[in-house]
Amino acid sequence: MKIEIDQSGKIENTSRLTILAYSNKTSKSILITAKDKKTIQSLFRRINQPKIFIYKLFSVAIFALIKNDLEKIDQVIIDREYVGYENLIKKLISETAERNNKKIEKENIHFHSIGKKSKVHKIALAAFKTKRADMRLTSKEFFKIGLVK
Repeated sequence: MKIEIDQSGKIENTSRLTILAYSNKTSKSILITAKDKKTIQSLFRRINQPKIFIYKLFSVAIFALIKNDLEKIDQVIIDREYVGYENLIKKLISETAERNNKKIEKENIHFHSIGKKSKVHKIALAAFKTKRADMRLTSKEFFKIGLVK
């Protein structure tokens, strides 16, 4: 199964929530609150890695969103949110999966502009506007899944 992933509410905007969603025949969304983003960001500042915060949280959130459906997913298309950091994001997603005894091949992760008319964009935006998603990624779960180095 090929899925598309889109984000609504940038991770770096820590005063607002972030939604990541995927869709194909099915869909799922995950919410990260502003409070949880600030908690995670403060840790990255303390360990002198403030710039990697965005890409690490984005990658862990993607993994958390798709981890229970990995057996069915053979291709992941991610909207181009962070141009120039796409190889890093692929690496971080793959490493996060490995640490959690799952496997995502970097070759199966691609980045394309998805567009505002796509189904996944509408799902992410609706979840963002209603502040409701299928799942929530808390800072505690982030630290458990992401195992910050």
